Amino acid sequence: MTTRVAVATGSSYLSLVIRRTLGALPRVEVLAEDRDAERAASTLESNPDLAIVDADLLTGEDQPLTRLLYRRSRPSILLDPRARGVAAGLAGRPGTFVLSGRHAGQLDLDPIESGLRPLLDRARRHSRRHGQVDTGVAPPQAGPAGRPRCSLDLVVVGVSTGGPPLLQRIVRDLAPPRVPMLIVQHMPESHTAGFAARLNEAGERHVVEVAAGALPPVGTIAVVRGGRDYRVLRRADGGLALREVRLPENSFHPSIDAILASALDGGLTVATAILTGMGRDGAAGAAALSRRGLPVVVQRPDTCAVAGMPQSVLDLGAAQRVCDPADLVATLDAWCSGKTAVVPGGDC
Repeated sequence: MTTRVAVATGSSYLSLVIRRTLGALPRVEVLAEDRDAERAASTLESNPDLAIVDADLLTGEDQPLTRLLYRRSRPSILLDPRARGVAAGLAGRPGTFVLSGRHAGQLDLDPIESGLRPLLDRARRHSRRHGQVDTGVAPPQAGPAGRPRCSLDLVVVGVSTGGPPLLQRIVRDLAPPRVPMLIVQHMPESHTAGFAARLNEAGERHVVEVAAGALPPVGTIAVVRGGRDYRVLRRADGGLALREVRLPENSFHPSIDAILASALDGGLTVATAILTGMGRDGAAGAAALSRRGLPVVVQRPDTCAVAGMPQSVLDLGAAQRVCDPADLVATLDAWCSGKTAVVPGGDC
């Protein structure tokens, strides 16, 4: 089966990367390579199997090209080599993939070139198996005890310097989570209980501090106790719990990397958002998630109080999206809705 692809980019460099990648694949027909948004919108009216669009061509929600991308029932790949960001409503819709550069405002084609081929391969494999193109967001499938296979088990928000005021705005606007949500904020042990209480008062969401032991019921946002490090594990009854561990070499507590690594070790399907903060905590864990095809977003570095943590994730090419603070709520809401199902490693 031939995959019909529409390409839209005004960048000669990006065009070269796309053509080189598509040229290495068998049975691909490029319907058009449009240089402007108006012509790209006209091409998308023919409903190609796959659209590859330069995010620089998207100028607003009312633009015809943007509206067509929202309405598409088939996959779209949005390329953002300067990491300027894509509207959360579009980036988070089923069937839309975003490949971003690592440095906000700077042209960075390496993550685009390395990430485009795997997405194209996965779409075409799924098309042969199921008669349609893989959207990258799988419908829930029955698993043990009726639990959806490949649905998210956990959402982790990693944050450090500058986090409290940002988290207050995010928590205030979040819908009630239907997936366990952990906030891992670098903070002394004596501060996190009060911080959780302030978040609890910021909106209608229930927020509590957690330490070793079972996580609270779904619907409650959990702030991990500061000053110590933890691993997350699945209990025999299927619920999640934290276990304290000693990481003397770690400079920042609680360790975001320890939470993410343990979630993967335990076979959990986890998504993470790495926000403002000093250092590199969370980068290694985010990279491990990204290698397995799990969702990773970062806060746009130029909106951070300190950009070290999100920039470290970008430097590793591990972020699928770069979000403005206003877009983070929509992203977390989508993850925590209980309706998001991912395809780790493309194996599900």
